[in-house]
Amino acid sequence: MHTTVDGEPTDQFMRRHLAGDFLLWSPNIQAEGFLNWDRIWASRTIRRGTPKPLPVAARQLDISFQRDGQTYTVDDVMRLEFVSGLLIVKDGEINLERYAMGLNPERCWQSSSMVKSLAAILIGAAIQDGAIRSVDQPITDYMPEFKDTSYEGVTIRDLLHMASGVEWVENTDDLKTDVAEHYIKVIAARKKDYILNYLRTRPRANPRGTQFYYNTGDTFILSHILSRATGKTVADYCSEKLWKPMGFEQDGFFILDSDDGHEVVGSCCGASLRDYARWGLFMLADGVIDGKRIVPEGWVKDCTSPTAPNFAFDFGGERGIAGGADSAYQGYGYLWWVRPGGDYQALGSYGQWIYVSPANNTVAVILGAVPRHVYMTREEVALHANSSHCGSDLRLDFIKAAMSALS
Repeated sequence: MHTTVDGEPTDQFMRRHLAGDFLLWSPNIQAEGFLNWDRIWASRTIRRGTPKPLPVAARQLDISFQRDGQTYTVDDVMRLEFVSGLLIVKDGEINLERYAMGLNPERCWQSSSMVKSLAAILIGAAIQDGAIRSVDQPITDYMPEFKDTSYEGVTIRDLLHMASGVEWVENTDDLKTDVAEHYIKVIAARKKDYILNYLRTRPRANPRGTQFYYNTGDTFILSHILSRATGKTVADYCSEKLWKPMGFEQDGFFILDSDDGHEVVGSCCGASLRDYARWGLFMLADGVIDGKRIVPEGWVKDCTSPTAPNFAFDFGGERGIAGGADSAYQGYGYLWWVRPGGDYQALGSYGQWIYVSPANNTVAVILGAVPRHVYMTREEVALHANSSHCGSDLRLDFIKAAMSALS
């Protein structure tokens, strides 16, 4: 076995540094890394059952649209938005499907933070099953080790709203913040139980339930609540409640905090392009699969209503400050971003979108590898100037044009 000069196995050394610095990957690494996510991180499979393929429209959508006096095509969206997968599903039927960067219908692409929205579905399923009584339960009912910490009194609803009030700095542009130093890097290093132990040390920044603040660390507590409440691994529960009954086409995966450790439901699961669309289709169906209710009646509405308190979002991690990014959203529900007009979205860094429009009965999925601005051309930087590597408003203009063309 090859080792470094310090005696660490070489493959472990390479994996730890590759994964630990993924926030700053260059385009040379991003696409292949996002395709091979479960080979870089510890992971657990979400098993599929019998696939139920989505019908494909006989004629695929090919549109052009106007933005700021300029005409754009689907090819332009693919190029300028660094897209690896593009899918439009209208009335349950695929009307547009494109692939790039090595992605194809059989392969998974990492979700970034879109997986948070999946976690909200699973919490709803656990409530429907009676494993969790209510979102108003204090988390210490399931996590007694958080008694006498800043999480004392924090409820499941507070975590779903990103309103625990516990101190945390979420800024993915700075590798010394909590989300990088005490979350991503330790998952990359596979340090079992580190995140829970670190969260227990955090002081309080706001009274609980009073201020939205995007906190990926808190979602790791939700993952443990799920497994303790259901008595199952999160991956197995997800397979049972969603992947198998809905006929997902491919196995998915969650990354783990350590080798054979615990699922991370705040970052970077894996699914195929069409299977991401099924998350949105599940929401459009009000959480019912083949006549069976998976989440409580009203849960989808609760997830997608702008009820998080004092919503203000800043990509730089400032608490309670409107940084401009929040202007695109009406607010935040239970781990879903709420758009004006009743639309809602799962959102992930580097260009991962699931956009759901109930009024149009449409789900749009855009996957990609949006790089840091330093790697962009001047044209690309101008387009993405306010997007902080999540994708620009060109995507939204395209989705609206697609829905209009299909109406």
